[in-house]
Amino acid sequence: MKLFTPGHFAGVMARNCAIALAALSILCIPSQPSWAADWISAPEAAQADSKQAAIALQFRRDLTLTRVPRTLLVRVSADQRYVLYVNGARVAAGPSRGDLKAWRYARIDLAPYLRKGANVIAAQVWSDGRAAPAAQISSKITGFFLAAEDQAFAAMVDSGPAWTVRQDMSRSVVLGLVPMIKQVGAIYYVSGGPETIDAATQAPDWSSPRSTAPGWQAAIPALTTGTAPWHMVADALPAQRYARVPGGKVVRQTGVEADDFPRRPITIAPNSEASLLIDYGRVLAAYPALRTSGGKGATITATYTEALYDPAGKNKGNGRSWGRFSDRARVDDGLALGLTDTFKTAGGDSVLAPFWWRAGRFVELRVKTGDQPLTLQGFDAYETGYPFEQRGRFVSDDKQLNEIWNIGWRTGLFDAHETYMDTAYWEQLQYIGDTRLQALLSYDVSGDPRLAVQALDAFNSSRQVSGLPQASWPQANNNVIPPFALLWIGMLHDYWMRQPDTAPLTRNLEGVRSVLDWYAPYVRENGMVRPTPDWPFIDWRPSLDGRAETNGKGPDSCVVTMIYYGALRQAADLEGAVGDAQRRTADLAQADRVRAGIDGQCWSASRGLYADTPGKDRFSQHANVLAVLYDLVPQAEQARVLDRIMSPDGGIGAPEGITGTTYYFSYYLAEAINHAGLGDRYLGLLNTWRKLLSQNFTTWPEEDDPTRSDSHAWSAHPTSGLLTYVAGIQTAAPGFSKVRVAPHLGHLKKLDAAMAHPAGLIETRYSQRGGRLSARVTLPAGLTGEFSWQGQTRQLRPGVNRIALRSAK
Repeated sequence: MKLFTPGHFAGVMARNCAIALAALSILCIPSQPSWAADWISAPEAAQADSKQAAIALQFRRDLTLTRVPRTLLVRVSADQRYVLYVNGARVAAGPSRGDLKAWRYARIDLAPYLRKGANVIAAQVWSDGRAAPAAQISSKITGFFLAAEDQAFAAMVDSGPAWTVRQDMSRSVVLGLVPMIKQVGAIYYVSGGPETIDAATQAPDWSSPRSTAPGWQAAIPALTTGTAPWHMVADALPAQRYARVPGGKVVRQTGVEADDFPRRPITIAPNSEASLLIDYGRVLAAYPALRTSGGKGATITATYTEALYDPAGKNKGNGRSWGRFSDRARVDDGLALGLTDTFKTAGGDSVLAPFWWRAGRFVELRVKTGDQPLTLQGFDAYETGYPFEQRGRFVSDDKQLNEIWNIGWRTGLFDAHETYMDTAYWEQLQYIGDTRLQALLSYDVSGDPRLAVQALDAFNSSRQVSGLPQASWPQANNNVIPPFALLWIGMLHDYWMRQPDTAPLTRNLEGVRSVLDWYAPYVRENGMVRPTPDWPFIDWRPSLDGRAETNGKGPDSCVVTMIYYGALRQAADLEGAVGDAQRRTADLAQADRVRAGIDGQCWSASRGLYADTPGKDRFSQHANVLAVLYDLVPQAEQARVLDRIMSPDGGIGAPEGITGTTYYFSYYLAEAINHAGLGDRYLGLLNTWRKLLSQNFTTWPEEDDPTRSDSHAWSAHPTSGLLTYVAGIQTAAPGFSKVRVAPHLGHLKKLDAAMAHPAGLIETRYSQRGGRLSARVTLPAGLTGEFSWQGQTRQLRPGVNRIALRSAK
């Protein structure tokens, strides 16, 4: 079956792309050339696919070159995953996760890997069926595709009957949730499953020009009838990182002396058992590879964990009850629990590695040998993730703040791959609520918006017949959180304020309208949003996670209504910028109606606060933070409202009787403080993260102990906050066309901070002493703005601006 291109839809798209978008819920993508290449597979795959069983295939194409071409660009993809090799060298991996409406191919130049004479292009392809990660969408047809862009090379390299294929029997995989529950209890785990790699059925030279691997046969078409389910689009993202990093150090061992492993080999005696606990020193995402020799019949398990659990197998921080000071670096007799791969040796030299990358700080290797001694030659780690470059910085005379900034950036890197991920260990899902904060981190520190644009488009692509986007996407099953759809509008508004390219806004505007149209029937005459179907999650607080109020049950939510109100105003801004003036007017009119409902139903005059429900028996930081942020509270009253919901002890805690925000929702608390002109209080909020430092986190956790995840990027927003509120660098106009610099240095005497901007770096250097502030602000070419400190303002021009002010206090 030849590759299907969008020609089937071409006439419809040409006549009215907007109609096609509404009717087919697809992006308006230009037609692609009709490549001659086939999607190819193996005879064994059809049976596995029909049962949704896992299968691994190895493809190869031999070619002989009389000369090496200057370039040989190909487009390559697979369902579900592939690793591409040329002459045994790893060249690329993918495809970047998406959905069938936007199935990505990579453009790879093979020429640098080719040589005169015999060559081989090879691909390891696998599909995990029911055991696949939840984020992995699939057509349920295992296949591989490669096409030369230059038709002169098509007959030489295009995937088709000239390719050969064999089933790789050395790898098996099972669904990860069940074994994880057996180890750590009732948790939600939907990342990659545990793999078993058996050296006895490996063919190490399968991708080399002179392979001795058995079982090769002609590749067959992946499809014999119908049209291909993959709508192919070019991958706009760069290749993921694949860089060897230090292999950690052994911090506990039994049955063998292994202090120098993995720097030096160790040998384990026959008919014995040994264990090695390796500490990488930080949580990281990496492809592990165990190199062995000898030891026929040995079995090694590798367990990856963010931190060790106590001997009862319940709590992280080993040996203590849950508490705010459980130590993530502590070893002692702690248990390594979590995802576990199994490696089986066959004698000789082997490289045993799972196909998918693994996450964690600790790896425990448990070895059981047979009748032969086993040598562990090394345990390698190849770190992976989106290749963000750190351009922003924060270096102050407060070492704890510097470490908070660094850990946040490290968390952002750990949870950024082909998509953003809430946690690269437990779920690997791109949730709207998390992703909004991760995107801000990307803009501020790296200046690279490509992963954020991918996310904006992905959520639009996920919209169901009802028009509401999925709460996380890509995802193989439904996951609807209606308030997250409103936050997606906020994410688009963030993009509008920070990036000059409005194309992502234009193509996603129909989705914005769809979300608001979905909510409209749930708005009562009094302006309140009544309970909606699905999960009305706001935050991990019992009164706000909404689990008891799904499927339209429970009282009206003032908090959801406020989020809806904010989304209406944000949508109106977007309509005014790139959309329809009439729709903008309608959004503002609806916002006025909703505001009247909030004021009438949610304001408690006796408490001087907004309540969570019209019953006015529950109060939270959430409702009042949003009321301040969206100016439901008059500006003159905003400070007093915030005083009533914030703990005088600092941090993000709340007074008795007020539901406080978690690490996640405290982003909105910080925004409200800044919006109310109280930026000097921001450093006090970070007392919460200062306490976390004492627990030796290397990435930030999902929530207070007990927490499932130690690696949640929604808790990393202080890295942006330190640049935005402390260094004071903020966008002052759409597209970041103007800047406002308003520092809130608090106790800091010196600060060197920079934020990435679409035109370059915004750099600030501050020194304050004796009530005097010296500032140096450097703006990229073409950018102007304003500097503000304690009511004093100065204009900023491109280049270096030097400012000296005396405190007005």
